[in-house]
Amino acid sequence: MKKVFETLDVRFLERKNLKECWINSANINSQGVENIQSVLDFLKTHGFQAVSMRLFGSQDVITKASSFLKTKMTDIACPPLLILQNDSTEISYLNIQVYAISSANSKALYYEDELIGSQFEDDYAKYYMLRILPDNQLVSQYSQSQNIFEKAHNILESLGSGFSDTVRTWLFAQDILFWYSQLNKVRNQFFEFHNIYNKLIPASTGIGVVNPYNKALVTQLLAVSPKSKDVATYSVNSPLQCPTLYYKSSFSRAVKLDVPDQSRLYISGTASIDKTGKTVFIKDSPSQLEFTMRVVRAILNEIGMDWPNTVSSTAYFKYSQDFGLFDDYCRERNIKLPHIKVQADVCRNDLLFELELDAVSITQ
Repeated sequence: MKKVFETLDVRFLERKNLKECWINSANINSQGVENIQSVLDFLKTHGFQAVSMRLFGSQDVITKASSFLKTKMTDIACPPLLILQNDSTEISYLNIQVYAISSANSKALYYEDELIGSQFEDDYAKYYMLRILPDNQLVSQYSQSQNIFEKAHNILESLGSGFSDTVRTWLFAQDILFWYSQLNKVRNQFFEFHNIYNKLIPASTGIGVVNPYNKALVTQLLAVSPKSKDVATYSVNSPLQCPTLYYKSSFSRAVKLDVPDQSRLYISGTASIDKTGKTVFIKDSPSQLEFTMRVVRAILNEIGMDWPNTVSSTAYFKYSQDFGLFDDYCRERNIKLPHIKVQADVCRNDLLFELELDAVSITQ
């Protein structure tokens, strides 16, 4: 299931009628566009089609990557998500994170002539991976957030699905520390209006990064539309934390998807927050990281999984100089996680580290 190249960590999963592939940059590197071509060559050689592609890099590299990808859209068929990283580092670099499936199972999705994502399916469900941007960057952050959620609702309904089928969202917001409460308010109102609280509350990541689209936020979501009663989705609690609704943030700590041949766990962006909802180990990056890792592992263990079930993860650091703490922690405990590292603001100013993770357990 695993293959590590010089710059890429690749995980495979072959199921009855679907092959899946997760690719993470194995380390921060300066290969830039060449690394994108390596990913595309690998996918084409093995008959995969990317349904999600995220690129994190310095301004010059992201600009070059964007231009390069415009010439390669027939090889991707999904809109790439581009995120800027701090240019103060000495090396221009690019981190890549890709989820791909066998080409025959996927198709590009358009909404009002805009490429907004991919649809793919297996024997049990249809899946929609969407990248959604606000329509108008000139309006307020609050209005852009409203537009994002309503647009997601309209897109999913046009596909014969609905927002209640959403299992996972990613909210990449600029200046998140200044308006996260507004973003939460929009989400809460949307969930109330569409009765999401009585259905499935998605897992989610809300993180502060800069995007090249000049939007208040850029988003992705994954929705699962069952074909039969053999598909089940439900929230999974965090044994070492309180539910997020206690502090008025509307997302599940994790969401589990069960189909007859596997279970899949989507763990939300998780940080150093305890059972009272308070930040712990303030101004202590190593302790926040260690606490977060214990929390994430406890969520995995809650449903009988552990670190080896991980197929992809993202480690977010407030300060890029702390990146090495993650490598040290994993090496000391012989934990081998496919991941990328991203410099970002977590949703509270006193949070220094956050981890999100996808895991899979084969049941047949």
